[in-house]
Amino acid sequence: MLRCGDSYDVVVVGAGPAGCSAARAAAERGVSVLLVERELEVGVPDKCGEFVPALEEMRRLAPSVPHLEELFDPPEETVVNRTKYVRFVFPNGREVSIDFQGVVVERKLFDKHLANMAARRGAEVRPFTRAVGLRPGGVVLRSGGEEYVVGAKVVVGADGVFSLVGRAAGLSGPLDPMDFGVGLQYEMVNVDHDPQYVDMFLGEDIAPGTYAWIIPKGPDVANVGTGVRVPFMKPASTIRDYLKAFIQEHPLASPKLSQATPTALKAGNIPVGGPLSRTVGGNVLLVGDAGGHTIPTVGGGIPPGLIVGRVAGQVAADHVLEGASLEEYEGAWRNQMGAVLESSLRLRRMSDIVFRDRRLIEVATRLNWLTKKTINNFIYCRIDPEIRLIEEALRRGLRG
Repeated sequence: MLRCGDSYDVVVVGAGPAGCSAARAAAERGVSVLLVERELEVGVPDKCGEFVPALEEMRRLAPSVPHLEELFDPPEETVVNRTKYVRFVFPNGREVSIDFQGVVVERKLFDKHLANMAARRGAEVRPFTRAVGLRPGGVVLRSGGEEYVVGAKVVVGADGVFSLVGRAAGLSGPLDPMDFGVGLQYEMVNVDHDPQYVDMFLGEDIAPGTYAWIIPKGPDVANVGTGVRVPFMKPASTIRDYLKAFIQEHPLASPKLSQATPTALKAGNIPVGGPLSRTVGGNVLLVGDAGGHTIPTVGGGIPPGLIVGRVAGQVAADHVLEGASLEEYEGAWRNQMGAVLESSLRLRRMSDIVFRDRRLIEVATRLNWLTKKTINNFIYCRIDPEIRLIEEALRRGLRG
């Protein structure tokens, strides 16, 4: 049980993938680690599409990251499906399918696995415990109606898009609405969908500023959802309106969902504006959604969270054991994932222009922009000469 005056080398706030990865990496070095999670149980409730690229795809996506096999080999008991393709469906009916190996996990089992791994390495895990403030050299925690001031040489903020730790450290503030999305999804049964395919649907009528999805969790079970960004939404509309339109009215998705029944409703907030300009302040490091470590094109947070979290844990341990500067974290994670996240942000800004209405998508189709090659670049966050030409054309205001 926590007590006022307890002290740890590293306190990690938030037991999602990024926080668990940070706690595990620090504990592996032998420093004392406290991992706190505000919910009653790690991984519950989950707020995620639950899709993760397979190890071989991560090696293509993030070639600068060493030892990816330590992070992207989930145990079979957490895996509910393995997919082979991602299919993009555009508002004009055009479909582009890409070979892409994926793993669909049960997040409540996956996150619990990650927390267990951190605990087995020596981290102390405390659920139903939330951070409510920072103090010089410590964290104020609340659990069971009581508050505790716990000492910490390093605090890792892995507490999500509206990070209290980030705000308290002066590292984050209000989000630009253009850089912030909201996702809403059902888990549904009796879905008539090929379990080898993850489908992504674009269109202002179903997913303004983002995309809708069908992510299969088995032969007839899938996560079915949509995302929105407020600047792209119609006046007086809600995300529930868009999800309803997707399920009931989309010409390709609706037939697959006509007999489907929801068994869960999930919602989450998604930063899609790229990493924060600063993720280190005093003795605080920010990771995962708290640091803007999501892939802006698709809102994917698990892969960069696991990678950046490991970097944070290693730097935190180096600081405690060897006196290394925490400022090394900024350069270390950017060396591994910075180029991927920045390229993805450039691609997201391009897609903001192309996919905001059907006419522009028709222009993109006529110009042969929506090919397997360009979609591959989109998935793997690559900026090649062809993408640069498209980017320049959009910058000059091409509209047909």
